[in-house]
Order: sequence, then structure tokens, then C-alpha cells
Amino acid sequence: MTVSLSHTARRCARVAGFAAALALSASLASAQQGGQKQPFSVGEKTSEALTKLKPLQESQNWDGMIALLDAIPGIKPDSYDQALILDMKAKLYIQKNQLNKAIEPWEKVVQLAETHGYFEKKQVLDIVTFLAQLYAQEGTSSKDPVVQQRNFGKAVSYFKRVMENTPKPTPELMMTYASILYYKGSNATNPDAAAIKEAREIVEKGLLTSIKPKEGFYQLLLTLQQSQNDLAGSAEVLELLLKQSPAKKDYWQLLMASYLQLSEKAKDKDPQLAKDYLTRAIVTCERAQALGHLGTPKDNMNLVSLYLMANQFTKGTELLYNGMKSGKIESEPNNWRVLGRYYLEADLNTQAVAVLDEAAKLFPKNGEIEVQLAQIYLQMEKPREALRHAKAAVAKGNFEGTKPFSVHYLIAYTAYELGEIDESFAALTIAEKFPEAAKDGQLPRLKGVVQEAINERNHAKDSKENKDKKAPAKTPQPVKKA
Repeated sequence: MTVSLSHTARRCARVAGFAAALALSASLASAQQGGQKQPFSVGEKTSEALTKLKPLQESQNWDGMIALLDAIPGIKPDSYDQALILDMKAKLYIQKNQLNKAIEPWEKVVQLAETHGYFEKKQVLDIVTFLAQLYAQEGTSSKDPVVQQRNFGKAVSYFKRVMENTPKPTPELMMTYASILYYKGSNATNPDAAAIKEAREIVEKGLLTSIKPKEGFYQLLLTLQQSQNDLAGSAEVLELLLKQSPAKKDYWQLLMASYLQLSEKAKDKDPQLAKDYLTRAIVTCERAQALGHLGTPKDNMNLVSLYLMANQFTKGTELLYNGMKSGKIESEPNNWRVLGRYYLEADLNTQAVAVLDEAAKLFPKNGEIEVQLAQIYLQMEKPREALRHAKAAVAKGNFEGTKPFSVHYLIAYTAYELGEIDESFAALTIAEKFPEAAKDGQLPRLKGVVQEAINERNHAKDSKENKDKKAPAKTPQPVKKA
């Protein structure tokens, strides 16, 4: 989960634009009426020009207003007139949605105000707030990482000033500042752990300022925790978010993934803790399913995998079999083979054979299932059945992971075990044609044994035939008469 850059940018622009529009009206009214609280006054030429601004403002002729301000003669550098005019121009650029053009005049205004005390502290702080937001906007809209980081850095520096001079910052301000700190700190080429840490501190502080904090605070905290690899903290926040918004499917997926990562992390140091986290992952999935989430065939298969990871083979295989029969889990060859493999690991050989026989009927052209049956029968010391399924595998083909070489070798080995040496030799002859044969050290030895058996059989046959030829014919004995 990440914070939306575009959302931050839109929020900055909207806040700055609305506030600047109000401030522009106030500035015009104050300047035209001479009601400035500061002991400064505008020059005659400036005052004359300002009287001409109101009609242009009413018609929203922003370009005309900017042109009029630019045309005021005799503006002295660093004067109060210059500060006032630059402030108005910045606000007009905001009105025109030319946000980046407001930055330069406002930065000059802040410099002049701090040097000469032209404006009240609150007005200066408002401008600093605008600058923080505008630099954040520039950072989020740029695709150049260098430009992004430069603008985020400027935004952070202005935000710091705002936060230091605002006893009770609004939640929106705190969230925006924390978001910018996050983007500055999470830069791939130049990460800043201190910025991430500060962002998290601000968010955690923001959570304490409200009885019912906005969900965005929790989302941002979650993002920061994940960037710090605080999986346990992430899980706690997700539990809170789900308590508030149980309909958020993505939260359930993230929570389950967090518990799985925690389980994997604890596997070597604390096996019991790893098991506890795995159990939480299972319970999380089942909680989500009870609310109608995580119910796709893929999700259901993930739950099966979790039970199998927890060595709960009975429950896992039951879910898998019933799921494939009901359609909640995709009935496809690999899932049936997984079911057979886990029955075998649970020493349930009969069930393994039964489900694979069922799968072979469902997928009559799949040779991989026949290979698995042959291997199981071989482990059960039933070579005749193993040979039958191995030969069926060759006839069907369509292997997914098994090499044809391996199947022919399996036939050769099983046939030899059964004493069918001619069939074994024939299978070995075919196996030798595959490239894997050159790297297999067992094949030459098996072939040598089979060839020796054939030679012995042939020698025995030849010896018998020669012996029969050399034996003298028996003389028929006369039949005695009664």
C-alpha cells in the first residue's frame, strides 16, 4: 500500500488555490482602503494602479490584473510596494492554475517580509504554507528523480517552519507533511531513514489528536511501517483498519500476507511463534471468507496451501478435494496431482491412488498423472501396476514437467524388476536417444545389467539346444504281448 502522489498534489493545489483566492480579495480590499495594520503605505503610483484592479477582478481578468501590476512605474527594489505587488501576482498565478509561477514571487515576499517586517507573522506563515504545498505539488508532478527530491526538500524545509510555528496543526497539514517526508525518504537512489522516522512520528502524533482519526492516517502509518519493515506493527494497524472497514478486500489480503511474512521470519529462531503467525494467516483468510471476501478459486487454493504448510494434511486435502468437486477450486491436472502428493506424504497411499485414478479419467490425455501413479505403485512395491501406468504415460504424452527420458527409464527399470528383460532393453534403447541420457550415470549400469541378463538367457538357451542335439536317440522298446 502506498500514498497516492496525485492525491497529494491535488490536495496541495486545491488548498493553496482556495486560500489564495480569499487572500487576494482581502489584499485588494485592504490596500485600496488603506487599512494596513503595518506602519507601511503604498506609493502614489501603486495606490492609483490598485484602484483599477477591482473591475478586472470582478470580470476575472487575471491576465489583465498581472499586466496592470507589472506596468506600475517606479517600484523600488525591496520596498513595501514590491512585496505587496509580488504577493498579489503570486495569488493571481494561483487563480490561473499556474502554480509553479507563484513560487518565485512568494519566496521573494517571504524574504522581504522577514527582513523588513512588512507583513504580520500570520500572513507570512500562510505564504510559507502555500510554498510548502506548491513545492510538494512540483515534486509530485515531476518525473525526474533529481527534480523530485529537490522540490520535496524545499517542501520539507517550508513545512518544518509551518509546524514549528503552529501550536495545533490541522490533521490535513500533518498528513500532507508526513506524506512529503515519506516520498523524500523513500527515494530509491538516496533513501533517507530520518525522514521516514520523522514522518511516522508525525502520523502517530496525528492519531492522538482525534478520538476517531481519519482512515488516511492509518493508511499512511501502514505505508511507513512497511517501508521500515515493521511487519508486526503493520499487522496491528491492518487489524484496526479491518475493524473499521471490514469490507476492504485489499486489507484482508495485506493482513494475511503480513502474517505469512512474520511466520517465515520467525521460522528459524522461534518455530512456535512461526506456527502461531501461520495460524493467524489461516484464521485471517477464513474470517475474510466469512464476510464474502477472498473466495475466488485462487484464494481457496491459497487457503489449502496454508493448511498444508501447517502440516494439517487432513484438513488441507479435504478442502482441496471438496473444492475441486464443487468448483470452488479449479479442477485442473496440477491441483489433482498436488492432492495425490499430499495424500502420499500423509502415508495415505490408497487415497492417493484413488484421487489420481479419478484424475486420470477426468484428463484422459494427461501423461503426467500416469507418471505419478507409476511412482506411487513403485513405492508400494507393486511393480506390475507401476509398469502399466508408466506405459500408459508414454502412450498419452502431454507431460508438463517430466522428461520423456525419465518415463522410458522408469519402464526399463520396472520391467527389469519383473524379469521382462526384452521390454526393459527396448525401453533403454529408446531412452538412449534423448539428450538427458548422456548425463545420466544410472542408464549405462542398468543397460549393462539387462544386457548381461539377456546374454545369460541366450547362453542358457544355446547350451540347452546343443545338449539336446548331442543326446543319443532312445531305441524304442518292443511291446510285450499279454
